[in-house]
Amino acid sequence: MGRVGRHQVGSAISAWLRGHEHLRSKLVPTRERCVRRTLPASMVTLRQEYIGVFADGASVRRQIEAFFDRGTGALGWPQVVFATVEGADGVTVFAGADHGVVDGYTLAMIPGQIRGALAGRAAGMPGLTFLDFGAEERSLVDRLSTGSEHADHWRSLLCNARGRTPSFPLPLGPSEAPLTQCSAYRWLLDGPAADRFAAASRDGGGTTAAGLLACLALAAAKVAGERHLSVVSLANTRPDRWRAAPGWFVGLHPVRIPTTPGAAFTDTVALAAAELRRRRPGPGSSLPHISRMLRREIHPRFVVSYLDVRRVVGSAPPQPEDTMLRSRIHGPAEVYVWLTRSERGVHLSTRFPDTAVARANVERFVLAAAHAAARVADDDRTEAVPTPA
Repeated sequence: MGRVGRHQVGSAISAWLRGHEHLRSKLVPTRERCVRRTLPASMVTLRQEYIGVFADGASVRRQIEAFFDRGTGALGWPQVVFATVEGADGVTVFAGADHGVVDGYTLAMIPGQIRGALAGRAAGMPGLTFLDFGAEERSLVDRLSTGSEHADHWRSLLCNARGRTPSFPLPLGPSEAPLTQCSAYRWLLDGPAADRFAAASRDGGGTTAAGLLACLALAAAKVAGERHLSVVSLANTRPDRWRAAPGWFVGLHPVRIPTTPGAAFTDTVALAAAELRRRRPGPGSSLPHISRMLRREIHPRFVVSYLDVRRVVGSAPPQPEDTMLRSRIHGPAEVYVWLTRSERGVHLSTRFPDTAVARANVERFVLAAAHAAARVADDDRTEAVPTPA
């Protein structure tokens, strides 16, 4: 945030919280259901606590992680807490939130909205809130048929995976117990290369998202000999009226893209684009609604998400120093892939079980996808991906 006083930062955070109803709410469990309680905006106050002076960044990190772990939860309040670090270059603000109230777009919005509140621009907050969206979505879902085309797509995906959601195409190591997940991060394309990649994807009849899914499909074919990329994809479900509203607007949809070892990008991106057009999530695409629709619990194992932070509205564009992080999680067989497009290019982030087998195989997969994306950006779109040795 630059050189700014502690009181000014506190006032900006308070103004931001007052502007978003669902961040002033908590759920109180009763015998039959949860009841929502919302604090009036005028009642929001910020309690500030001075912690001390730290000699190194590792100590600061441990302090903030512990505070975030104990300070946020899905049902209680607040679901969002803040920490500030004052250094030689000014103040850095850390926001920790339960994932049930913020999605990737919200995380991308927060820095710009806090800066706007610091500059006195908090009055432009959206009128419609995430809570309004929840009410409208439930009303729409109640009118959906369980035999809808959306349900059929899910049943087809589960059938192809022997009744479960798709798994990562390579082994992850022998374990059924929840393991600590580790993360990896890699730049795929810089800004100019991302522009060339987007143009190549359009030439093939798709979007950047379709092009990146095509590269993942080609990677699965190359390293595992797969003839389909089968994943659960995460998508932003904000209707236009909620485009600037923070919250959890995330839909899941089944994706199955045909490919073969030796397929070309131009063919695969067309198939990926057709799949995305056919299976865009609508009302009832959140995980609880899907489980209810299918009358069974759904546990995604291989998940891909695409986020274009250049298109985030309701805030100033993200700055190079703005960073989105995630807390530690445990899981025996989950592999998540996040693809993010910004002005600086496209980067890929993953989480997966912390085993030697998973680390090696996820790296193989990511390297193959990165190689495919770089080749497309370099205008070598027709060259086939080599078949596995």
